[in-house]
Amino acid sequence: MFEGALAGFGRTRVIDGERPVLPLTELLRDEVLARLLLQVYGAELVRDQLPVLVSQWMKYYAMQLIPPVVVASLVHGVRWPLALDRLAFAVDERGVLDGVRFDGAVCALASADEPFAPLLENLRQLIERLSAYANVPAAVLWCTAGDYLETCLRELAAVSDVCLAPGHALLKEKLTPSGLRNPLFNAIRYTARGDGQSLRQRRFCCLSHRVAWVGRCEHCPLQM
Repeated sequence: MFEGALAGFGRTRVIDGERPVLPLTELLRDEVLARLLLQVYGAELVRDQLPVLVSQWMKYYAMQLIPPVVVASLVHGVRWPLALDRLAFAVDERGVLDGVRFDGAVCALASADEPFAPLLENLRQLIERLSAYANVPAAVLWCTAGDYLETCLRELAAVSDVCLAPGHALLKEKLTPSGLRNPLFNAIRYTARGDGQSLRQRRFCCLSHRVAWVGRCEHCPLQM
């Protein structure tokens, strides 16, 4: 599934038994999430900047999950089970998510019209949980998911001629194919600059600027 030019999209996938993983449902327990954030960022930031830290945690989640899911859906027309209790993640020595294991075999997509419906449901449940835990706006976390989806689509376009329309629709349409509000709408925007180049910006800030040593992300929508 991830051979040749597609190899980079599968690098986050952890094969069974390859290295230790923790179930996602375990990682999302208050005490486990708090311990990991404390390990990475320290007690002062966990106390004072929890929304920022959880926003950063969401970046690592999206980075691990989205690339293999996009290739499976758009290139091969298959999907893994994406329910929260069917996923597990490797955690590196810092406490950062560092790989995803899918619990179960791939199966054909149920509907060619909504190849990303399972991913959207996964993100909805995860974002509801993280938003409640850290009091971080759900829009911030959805924008992070859209940021990595858009990046993945651009990278896939560079190495494949597969149709990317379903992925781009998630970023450009106000409603999903089933008629629900699309939380990924306009997650990434491009605006013209005076030098003729385009400026890529997130729709909502990821909050990283609130912590000096983390700093602004390169696509910050706030005035520099």
